[in-house]
Amino acid sequence: MLKNMLIVAIGGGVGSALRFLIQETIHKNFEGVTPYGTFAVNMLGCFLIGLFLGWVENEKYLTETTNLLLISGFCGGFTTFSTFAMQSQGLLFDQKPFQAILYLTLSVVVGVVLAYLGLKLAK
Repeated sequence: MLKNMLIVAIGGGVGSALRFLIQETIHKNFEGVTPYGTFAVNMLGCFLIGLFLGWVENEKYLTETTNLLLISGFCGGFTTFSTFAMQSQGLLFDQKPFQAILYLTLSVVVGVVLAYLGLKLAK
């Protein structure tokens, strides 16, 4: 159990650090209230988790250890639902309902499509 927790923690730490790096880079290049950085990492994370789960289903590449490292750890640390929720609420509080609805809708629809594409690509 402790070994598995450490594996998840390592993957989560790498995912969180990479998320921070990508978000900061995007926010520096695209200033404004629209949360491009969070959207980008969440969409990439949706694609990656679909890809990784497809590999698990096919038993091609992932062992239990790499499953914990990449899916629970990396993808769990890389994507961020709480920031997505906070930024959506922030758009509403800033009187930007159209941007909030667009962000919410695109995040869900594009995220599900990318997870599906990742899954199909892995098969």
